Amino acid sequence: MSGASGGVDGLAALLSPASIAVIGASEDPETLSGRPLQILAQHGYTGAVYPVNPRHRSIGGIPAFPSIGDVPGPVDLAVVAVRAERVVELLGQCAAAEVRSAVVFSSGFAEEGEPGARAEREIAELARRSGMRVLGPNAEGFFNLGDGIPVSFSPTVDYERGLTRLVPGNVAVVSQSGGLGFAVFNWGQAVGLGASYVVSTGNEADVEALELAGYLLDRPGTDVVALLVEGFRSFDRLEAVALRAARAGKHLVVAKLGRSAAGRRAATAHTAHDAGDDATYQAAFDRLGVVRVDDQEELLDVCFALSRRRLAAGGRVGIVTPSGGAGVWLADACSREGLEVPELDTALQQALAPLMPSYGSPRNPVDVTAQALSRSGISPSLALLCGSDQVDAVVMVAALAGPQMLRREERQIAEVLAGTAKPVVAYTYTRPGDESVEVLARLGLAWYPSPQRTARALAAVARVGRALPAASPVG
Repeated sequence: MSGASGGVDGLAALLSPASIAVIGASEDPETLSGRPLQILAQHGYTGAVYPVNPRHRSIGGIPAFPSIGDVPGPVDLAVVAVRAERVVELLGQCAAAEVRSAVVFSSGFAEEGEPGARAEREIAELARRSGMRVLGPNAEGFFNLGDGIPVSFSPTVDYERGLTRLVPGNVAVVSQSGGLGFAVFNWGQAVGLGASYVVSTGNEADVEALELAGYLLDRPGTDVVALLVEGFRSFDRLEAVALRAARAGKHLVVAKLGRSAAGRRAATAHTAHDAGDDATYQAAFDRLGVVRVDDQEELLDVCFALSRRRLAAGGRVGIVTPSGGAGVWLADACSREGLEVPELDTALQQALAPLMPSYGSPRNPVDVTAQALSRSGISPSLALLCGSDQVDAVVMVAALAGPQMLRREERQIAEVLAGTAKPVVAYTYTRPGDESVEVLARLGLAWYPSPQRTARALAAVARVGRALPAASPVG
């Protein structure tokens, strides 16, 4: 094959390949080496695709080639889906054929002991010497949603194994664990949190999660990078990426796995990462203003709020609700998270009072009662709270099992949101229906199904908002 043309850096070739070779390609869609071709076809990938397998003349109607050296055109990305013992040899063939990048699905490297670790070091040296970027080994691939390029075997990107629709967005997920990274992407899609990329880095013989995070923060379509990691190799790189995010007004959210002795032991067996001392990591996150989360649910919730690109100047929350009980529960949750639900001044209460029956409350939480929804609606009270300097963020509480309220007030709520820079989120105390989720997505509202999740997300938005002015001028 001829060498690929210059001018495309290795990570761009990896994540936005114009041509893909699948080494070890199979006709069986139930195998890890058979799914990539099928999934690329499902998503309408328009670049050149080259199956490489000496036992087949064609796979899925596409001409196949005996080796990567026999492929007639330049290859930006090689997908390596073969037994671990053949990986180093085949990557060497890729480098000789001037392939720009590779993703290695194969497991059985440093996580299995010294022979595998030695092979992994050989991959790292090959990448360094040749300039070919290598994702993995032990990686689940990636999905570039903006360009419609899924290079993975995950069922979450497969229309025949569970994917129903795609929600593009501005959150990139980078995970050393492939299963967890694609799971976060999958849950985000279900609630309307759109993604720009999801990338599994595996054992990181070459490409590391922090390098990818820095690269993706420079992409115009990415405003938040969610990192799921067991360990970093360099705190200096963490600092550089955190400062890059702060300068750009973007956000880094980290789920650091392996806090316990059992977790650290499991991390070594999983991707051969040293989870390190948790106190050292926490000190670094605190110093750099990195948002740390404790579980998958919190990761989603914080990214959802930050993806709306509205930060709170402080921790004062205004609540407008048709349910007094829901408002009380949310106020309690805000207090537990260190947020304040201040009583509104007399003037604002007097402006709110005509928008609710006499048994409502304009004090904050602003309890407009269910009766007000059929009269003035919730949007006038929402507008008054958003326009007040007495609160820094606003929660719209609603029962969204049905879409009637949102349909009725969608235009008015959109006008309120367009007129404020404050973060506004929704708390639905009923399970939201599909149409409600669609309207919330059109409005650009992050939403939460519990008081605690709502408060936790707002607390993160407030922490970031307070830290950002101090972080942004650095350098």
